[in-house]
Amino acid sequence: MKKTTVIIVLVAAALAAFVYFYDLKHNKPSSSSGDTDADTSGSGEDTTKPAFTFTPSDVATMTIERAGTAVALEKRADAYYMTQPYATRADQSGVGAIAGELASVRVSRTITATPEQLATFGLTKPEVEIDFSLKNGAKHKLNLGAKDFSGTSVYALVDDSKDVSILPDTILTSSNKPADDFRDQSVLSFQTSDAVSFDLKNEFGEIAASKHDSTWKIEKPRPAVADSTAVSSFLDTLATAQVASFVDDTSPNAVKYGLAKPVVSFRVELGGGKSVELEVGKKDGDSYYARQTSQPFIFRIKETLYKTLGQKLFDFRDKQLVHVSEDDVVRLDIQDAGATEACVKDSNGERTSRRAQKQSRRIARAFGAHCAMRGPRIFSTRRAARSALNFQNRRLRQPSRTRRGRRRKFAFRRRRGSRFMLGRAMGRRFLSSTNRFSPT
Repeated sequence: MKKTTVIIVLVAAALAAFVYFYDLKHNKPSSSSGDTDADTSGSGEDTTKPAFTFTPSDVATMTIERAGTAVALEKRADAYYMTQPYATRADQSGVGAIAGELASVRVSRTITATPEQLATFGLTKPEVEIDFSLKNGAKHKLNLGAKDFSGTSVYALVDDSKDVSILPDTILTSSNKPADDFRDQSVLSFQTSDAVSFDLKNEFGEIAASKHDSTWKIEKPRPAVADSTAVSSFLDTLATAQVASFVDDTSPNAVKYGLAKPVVSFRVELGGGKSVELEVGKKDGDSYYARQTSQPFIFRIKETLYKTLGQKLFDFRDKQLVHVSEDDVVRLDIQDAGATEACVKDSNGERTSRRAQKQSRRIARAFGAHCAMRGPRIFSTRRAARSALNFQNRRLRQPSRTRRGRRRKFAFRRRRGSRFMLGRAMGRRFLSSTNRFSPT
């Protein structure tokens, strides 16, 4: 080993030993400061003290500086917002966590140090500097330096104190992040419950739907009842989607990212006349470029979200052919191959056949299947329905009656030997498997 290397190692070891024993020597502060060492008191009481005295909701502004970059944040009526280096909503959980840490952080002990000794604790050039103000106008400052030897605490300067405070390192972990981590990570900022209508344009065309009370109805490309559960699931996915990453481009060109002519656009109208809109452009690896039209910056979304935005009309249509409870059906008339059979529910809830005058699993299955019928494929025209299966031969009709006397009628045709059945119910034509609702 070279002589110079040995000297460097010895100097580093001496410096480390100095910090360790200096810290140990000052482990028990002077009585004039009122501090005591929690490890040596033997009382078992919490001898830490709060670094600040306020609540998280009192924070009005924060400026977090690290690695030469300053992030300015301010609390408005509805949320935290970033004002520097970007003008956008902030990540509410991340910024809120820092406000909570500032309000609750406690000093385990203090160390008296001269200005020349601050470099030993990493406080000449702090890792993070946090300047913040409260709603009452009070201003505070917290500088965070190096971690101590335990790796679980950090050296800090609180406000104008000349003493070095030792704090839990969680405040350093929460604040020592790049600017992008403090930005709102939501692809779109809205709540599903606030949505009153939406418009989706993708490679399959345009789909528009609106909410009437608690029911969704499709308006484009043609009027139809929507599957409210499917619509809510779709909106939930978009409302909770997170940005994959932000594009580091201060003056983004829409053409460059395929956003001059988006391949997908989505707009949701919210209560109070508000709306948010998303545009999706070119593919970039396993993600896609996208932007909110109200924001100047571009980000990437995951391919799974892109596929969600690629849904077709059928994905949103109501596939339940009749909305009636099995318990409400009191009579089911089946016409099959020229024969008619009536399935009736008596006052005890037992189902019997008027022909056989006895209970039958076949009858029970018919009642349940009649109420649970869904069309895995639904057609808009008679021609489309016929061409899908080229159905012929066997024909089946199922008129039913509910407790209130309402009647529903279903007609089916099945090609001989096929496991699929083509039917018509409530004015809609559909295709389904025969074992889903056939009473035979």
